[in-house]
This record gives sequence, C-alpha cells and structure tokens, in this order.
Amino acid sequence: MNTRHLSGAALAVLASLSAANAAAQTLCPLSEELRLLEDRAAPYTLDAALAAIRDASPEVQSAALEAVARRYEAQQASLWTNPVVSVEAENFYGDAFGSANPLSGYDFAETTVSIGQTFRLGGKRRLERRAALARTALAEADRDATLRALQREAAAIFYELAAAQEGAQLAAEAARLSNELADAVRARVDAGKSPRTALDRAIAAQADARAAAAASAAQAEQLAYALGSFWGRRDPVEIAGASLFAPTVLPSAELVANQVETHPERRLADARRDARLAERRAARAQANPDVTASLGVRRFEADGTEALVAGVSLPLPLFDRNQGNIRAASTRARGAAYEADVTAARLAASAQRSLSTAAILETRRAALVDDALPAARRAAEAARTGYRAGKFDLTTALAAQTSLITVQRSAITAAFAARDAEAEVRALAALPPFSPSFCQETDR
Repeated sequence: MNTRHLSGAALAVLASLSAANAAAQTLCPLSEELRLLEDRAAPYTLDAALAAIRDASPEVQSAALEAVARRYEAQQASLWTNPVVSVEAENFYGDAFGSANPLSGYDFAETTVSIGQTFRLGGKRRLERRAALARTALAEADRDATLRALQREAAAIFYELAAAQEGAQLAAEAARLSNELADAVRARVDAGKSPRTALDRAIAAQADARAAAAASAAQAEQLAYALGSFWGRRDPVEIAGASLFAPTVLPSAELVANQVETHPERRLADARRDARLAERRAARAQANPDVTASLGVRRFEADGTEALVAGVSLPLPLFDRNQGNIRAASTRARGAAYEADVTAARLAASAQRSLSTAAILETRRAALVDDALPAARRAAEAARTGYRAGKFDLTTALAAQTSLITVQRSAITAAFAARDAEAEVRALAALPPFSPSFCQETDR
C-alpha cells in the first residue's frame, strides 16, 4: 500500500462490493482533508493523523474487508439449498450378452425425471443466518477495536514526537547558553581572572549540551518516521498543534464512566459472546434431520404412458446428533460470556484509574512547567550574569546551568506524561479526537 491509496487488489475488492446488492458495509474513502494534507505536505495535527489512520491504515483496511466478507457470508447463509434434478433409466438392455430377453433393448425401459428439494428443519437456515450476522458484528467490532488501538498508539507517538521536538529546541537553547558561558569563561581566563581549568570545564559542558541537542534531533526524526508508518507513509511526518506544555483538559468522571460502555473492546467482547450464543443455537438446530422431497414423471417405453413419482427421504439420527459440536459451542459460549464480564469490569476500572492518573500527572506538569522551569531559567540567567560580573564563581554558574537543563528535561517528561494520560482517558471514553466508529457520518 502506498502513502495515500489502497492497493490495486483492495480496490478491486471494493469495486466488486459496490456492484453487489447485499453488502451495506464498505470501506471509508480517503477524506478530502487528508488528500489536501498529503498534496500540500502540510503538518499534521493529532486529528489529521488519527483520520489518516482511519482512512488509510493497512491494518484497519484489512479488518474492514474482513467485516465485508462476513456480511457476504451472512448473505450466503440465508439462501435455500439448491434443488436437485435427477434422471433415472430402469429395465433396459437386460441380458446384454445376447439372450432373447424382451428387456434386452430399450423398448420396455422405464425413464424417470424428478426434481428433489431438501427442507432444512428446526430453523437451521434462520439460525445459521443469525449466527453469520453475529459473526459480522464481531468482525465489525474487531475492526473498530483495531482502529482504536492504532489511534491510541499513534497519539502516544504524536506526543512523544512533540516532546522530542521540544527537547531538541531546549537542548539547542542550552547549547547556546553553554556557548555564552564558555565565551565568558574564556574572557576571564584571557584576563587572568580565572584558571585554565575553568575554561576546560566550560568547554566540556558546552560539548555535552551540543551532544544532547543532536541526540534529541535524531530521536525526533525517528519518531516522525514511526508516526507516518501507521498509515503507510514512507517519509517523516511534520506535526503541528501539539501544545505540549499547555494544561490538559480532562472530562468528568461521570462522562468517562458512561462513555466507556461503548469502548470497542467492550463491544468486541459482547459481540463475541453473542456470536457464540448464536452458534450454539445453530449447532442445536443441526440435530434435527433434514427432509428431502422429490417429485417426478416416469415414462414407460412399452406403451408410451407416463405416471407421477413422489418420494420423501429422512435420515435417522441414531448415531450423529451433532452432540459434539453442541457441547463445543456451549463451552465456547460460556467462555465468551465470562470474557465479556471481565472486559466490562476491566474497562471500568481502567477508566477510573486513568482519570485519576491523568489528574495527578497534570498537577506534576503544572508544578514543573509553570513554576520550576521559569525559576530555573531565572536562576541560570542570574548565575551567568553574576559570573561575568565576578560575583559568582564558575561552579555556581555551571550548577545553575545544569539545574536548568535537568528541570527542562523533567518538564518535558512531565508534559508528555500528562498529554499521554489525557489521550488515554479520551481513547477510553471515545472522545475527540478519537473516532467512535470506523466511518463517521460527520466526516463524509
């Protein structure tokens, strides 16, 4: 798959689906907004990145095609079995090796042409169709769960990329400040006010700051490639609107508790339970024997007369009553019901835990970004100014510079953690920018 479009094979499948009457579910077309972003090579916001995953992710498209295939299987399950036409000839070419038997030719033959139809008793066709529709719902829930998981992972990469870029900028700023401090030390050494060892210490700090800036830039580039790979893009992605240091906005606990009921993993577990129950009912129906009725015309060649022939056949369920499949389906149904209950409880607990964690991380972000970071910047600036004026020694200036770098890194880490926690809460509650389902009517 290339960066913008489905593969030729996938497009061929889509073309065949659009020509059919029964399959209502199709793949989402590439949104116009995403096309413009690709054409203009514009930076991606988080909304645009998640929309690109929905529209062009190979994993999501594959899961969507599986849901379409399941719908066709449901269509197939609703069809009647085909009637059977049979032709039978009797009493001809008797004593074929030459005796004078009057049946040695075809003059006294009896020819029967009949049509038979098998009637599936016990509601098999209806129950198998329901089971197929339940498997369709399961495939659609799996598609949505795949989409949500990929979008959640991509959101983490998006904010990690924003943190790496912010770190690269701060590292570049730290390198610039280290250069200024090294220049000040060199001036004092040249003036004989500081020993040569002071300049060596300043140069070492300067080199460390440059190395940190280069490492941050390399990490940002790697993450830019990783983000684009979610929708098959081969080149790095530019992002915009990350607002890493801005305060997070968390929904209410009541809203999260209500919304988590619609989480794709919850729907997937419920759909799996419903599918297993439907399969169990269909397996029980298989215990009922099918009846085949036939009606035909028999022609007597001796006098040219004809007569109707009718028949009914019914298998005797003496040995095979589908008992093994019924027990297997019942066992799977019990397991799926247990899984659905566990999934519901786990998601509810995850919602509460994630909301609490996000609130704590927001408090830490605010303390570091709003309070500690400005104070560290003021202290570093005062130390550099004081060193130039001869009020502070080099150790004090370097310590303040090191403290600023440490606080900057801590602030970036805290801001990323808060943003990622906010994304986790929003993903659990299906709140923007996360898609509540595969295709949204508001997007088309």
